[in-house]
Amino acid sequence: MTIRLCLAAACGLVIATPAFAEELGVSGTGYGMAETIIHPVAEGHMLMQMSAMYSDFQGDAPDNPMSGMSGPCFGAMEMKAGVISGGGRCLYTDVDGDIVTMQYVPEGIGEGGAVTGVWTVSGGTGKWITATGGGSFSSLTNRETGENVNTVTGSVMMP
Repeated sequence: MTIRLCLAAACGLVIATPAFAEELGVSGTGYGMAETIIHPVAEGHMLMQMSAMYSDFQGDAPDNPMSGMSGPCFGAMEMKAGVISGGGRCLYTDVDGDIVTMQYVPEGIGEGGAVTGVWTVSGGTGKWITATGGGSFSSLTNRETGENVNTVTGSVMMP
């Protein structure tokens, strides 16, 4: 009887323990330097090899877990007959030294030639191990200086 009582109490504690996850807005702006190498294929068809090194991310809200992040992004994009495809990865380190990996998928070209698309969290270390979420982005590079501004919107679920 004592074993059953202990097991019942233990199960009750596990069931009653809430999972603490919080949805946080991650809207903000990343700043860095970017390089894009254009590989022409044919009329109306090109491949773009893209890389960027972000030095800082400034979140719009004080509790934004992406504030202060830095690190590289790299990928490729194909433009063929006005259709865009491709994607890439980012490897950021946050202010606590935790790493987060993200995936991005370009979907179009916006105002001023900005690459627009969607992003998702795909893993990491520390607080980012079980984080999920994503959103949209608009990344604009000054072709003369290489300066890049990446405007991000979205949210993440943090443990």
